[in-house]
Amino acid sequence: MNAPELSIILVSYNTAKYIPRALESVIRETQNTSYEIIVVDNDSQDDSVAVISQQFPDVKLLVTGQNPGFAGGVRTGVARAQGKYLLLLNPDTVILDKAIDRLMQFAKQHPANGIWSGVTLNNDLSLNSQHAWSKPTFSSLLFSALGLSKLFSHTCLFNHANYGCWKRDSVKEVDIVSGCFFLTTRELWDRLDGLDASFFMYAEEADYCLRAKALCNQPIVTPDARLIHHGGVSHNQFSGKQVKLLKGKVELINRHITPWKRPIYHFLLYLYVFNKHVMHSLLKPHSEQRKQWQIVYEQRTDWLQGYR
Repeated sequence: MNAPELSIILVSYNTAKYIPRALESVIRETQNTSYEIIVVDNDSQDDSVAVISQQFPDVKLLVTGQNPGFAGGVRTGVARAQGKYLLLLNPDTVILDKAIDRLMQFAKQHPANGIWSGVTLNNDLSLNSQHAWSKPTFSSLLFSALGLSKLFSHTCLFNHANYGCWKRDSVKEVDIVSGCFFLTTRELWDRLDGLDASFFMYAEEADYCLRAKALCNQPIVTPDARLIHHGGVSHNQFSGKQVKLLKGKVELINRHITPWKRPIYHFLLYLYVFNKHVMHSLLKPHSEQRKQWQIVYEQRTDWLQGYR
């Protein structure tokens, strides 16, 4: 039997509610690409394993019995992958209109980029812009800390971090693409030694993209490959997710920003959390949001260390 052209890798952690829809959409919408599907289960405590094994017997299901994080799970899947191309796909996604076939075609038309992605939508099919962003800069972190990037989210001056003025209707080379729909080659993966498993969750794809860019492989996005992405279904607590996000951002700064700039960038992340904590304490003193931001603020000594 010939090896598939594409290996599609999903890492599952308590995603029984979502992953059947993701797998069904892959099978339904992918018609022109030979592929295999590999699901790595990171010690789910729901019935994810039973659901996948019963409903999708052709899927390669790897049950780790532990939770090494997203990057660790992906590395486990890639070790069993046979494809020339690797597609990282979140279990809370839904492929639309042959998006994988379209992304594969796009990759072959732009082989030098090495990393390719599409555009994500919310469940109501409105645009979800959290699929591509730029390398951290002083201005992007400052505008985020001051709330200007959110207030002027559709401008590239104040929201350059998220390419605010890009309407997602054109091909664009970017610094970083989301790991929810992340196509790369096995050759580039091997050159970079894949995702760094020391990033437990969040920013591991950013680290990969920036290391790839240093080798002249610029991530690129096509608007012709679109999918729904729910986001954050493995987290049921806001503060826990935020702490991991901040750890990832700090670790990214530690690895990819000039040493003398790092304390400044760390301070701007601290300022972002401090402002959120103060704002919710003043405006919503009895809200759950205030409690969650207080937890994040109180854990600042931890997340300011990154993933060490």
